[in-house]
Amino acid sequence: MSRMLIVVENTVPFERIQDCRELATSFATFLEEPVEFVFARPESLLAARMGAEPSPSDPPIEVLAPAPPQAATMSSADFVYQPDGRPDWRSMWEGFCELALYGGPPHRGSDSVLEAAAPDVPATEGFDAVDEIRRGIWMTSGLYSEADDADPGWLTITCRSRAMAAWMCATIILENVEAKFDEERLLVPASPSFTLKDEVKSVITVVAKTHHYWTAHAIQQAAATR
Repeated sequence: MSRMLIVVENTVPFERIQDCRELATSFATFLEEPVEFVFARPESLLAARMGAEPSPSDPPIEVLAPAPPQAATMSSADFVYQPDGRPDWRSMWEGFCELALYGGPPHRGSDSVLEAAAPDVPATEGFDAVDEIRRGIWMTSGLYSEADDADPGWLTITCRSRAMAAWMCATIILENVEAKFDEERLLVPASPSFTLKDEVKSVITVVAKTHHYWTAHAIQQAAATR
């Protein structure tokens, strides 16, 4: 039996249910244990809440309000170039801002969420955006990525485990960049139409940030099991 149960009223709109399900998946990934997700009628939910009322000697029920909206997104790093004129992604993001997951500013604002582009969007002239995203991901994380003709608009990154792909996916979404995962494969937007200092930079940055934090988490977990 799991230690966490998420109960959602069955009158909640479908799109909010999907958000709650993704939240439950994020909890399960973070805790590394199953999380139960159930629907309940309003009267059942009320009865459950009454049953959870603490006794006078127990801590009171906490009511958590939504966090205030972030006033600003992550500040942009100055571009650094290699002698051959290509961006030096490794030098630009050797330091990392706090992830939005931990209270830091998201990489993009809520009004500029980066989503996968339609497959027929024209490419940026004289610039291979997808190749540059692959190069930047490799430089900053050492992860291999490739475009998939069967899923245009997305770049597939091979992670070391399903847990890693799921955690990075959920964390990247909080940075206001679209992502999805399939087993150990993490998918991020990648389109020939992306520009270097906007979409290309965003994809590379969020992958670099989340990989940086995941690696630190994995090291801590390994040390704890010794």
